[in-house]
Amino acid sequence: MLREMDYVYAVYQERSFSKAAKKLFVTQPALSRMVKKAEEEIGTPIFDRSTLPITVTKEGMKYIEAIEEIHRIEGNLKAYFHDLGELRAGRISLGGSSYFCSFILPPLISRFRKEHPEIAIELREGNVDDLKKGLLNETLDLVLETSWKGEPNIDTHLYKSEYIILAVPKEFEVNRKIRPYQLKREDIISGAFEKDSVEPVPLGIFRDVPFIKMKPGNDLYERSTRICANAGFEMNVVMYVDQIMTSLNIASTGIGAQFTRADHVRFLPRLDALSFYKLSDPLSIRNIYWLTKKRRYLSKAVREFMFLAGDGKYEAK
Repeated sequence: MLREMDYVYAVYQERSFSKAAKKLFVTQPALSRMVKKAEEEIGTPIFDRSTLPITVTKEGMKYIEAIEEIHRIEGNLKAYFHDLGELRAGRISLGGSSYFCSFILPPLISRFRKEHPEIAIELREGNVDDLKKGLLNETLDLVLETSWKGEPNIDTHLYKSEYIILAVPKEFEVNRKIRPYQLKREDIISGAFEKDSVEPVPLGIFRDVPFIKMKPGNDLYERSTRICANAGFEMNVVMYVDQIMTSLNIASTGIGAQFTRADHVRFLPRLDALSFYKLSDPLSIRNIYWLTKKRRYLSKAVREFMFLAGDGKYEAK
């Protein structure tokens, strides 16, 4: 039955008998016979051959789920026995948005490589949907993301929290009225602005200021909307963008204010055209998570990576 399962799963993945046959290096008639044999063994069709591309029947989906469970058990078993040795070989596949892949993950990878130079690291940049697919199909071991919303097949492990601050073009008149609230760059970099003694700006004063806003689907789209609503106004949006780093460059030209990560001030030193302000809304603090596939065995290398990245806050057992 296991051999038939490999053939059935290839057809499921390719949604085509001809493509699956090429993938398996067998003839299409031979593949069809193996799939037919599997269907005869369970007593019901696995595929609906009347559709194009072919689809899986309701009963066939149970068969596919069983195959995936067997693959998961096999993968976990191999990973477990591989981990019985020391961290002398292996690989980790990491994923994240352009921000994390550009600024956060590289120094973490460098630190890990100094401790474990034999472990190969693969880094993949993508959007949330692509990264989620990578976790679920197990081409990614670990993903770094913010404010992850519930996903039944994905586990979350807290990495750290980050602060959202307001960036406003210095040429805007509003800055002159609230100069005492402006944050110094060194205080943002050191984290000193997080102290209770540092006053947050009265956000309502920006109700008539033009804003650059992230597009729907980005966490900052909803978060910034709610922050302004809590301050009693709706954002006067003059432009929508996909990437937060792009919006910072646009804001620097004087087009509008924007909500941004405090860490951007540390990673992007040439932001002289902007003034920054601390926010009082609880939504200005958000969590960053490591994401892993639920019930998948986490290799010793993956657990050690999270352990070193979190300065020992993740217990690598």
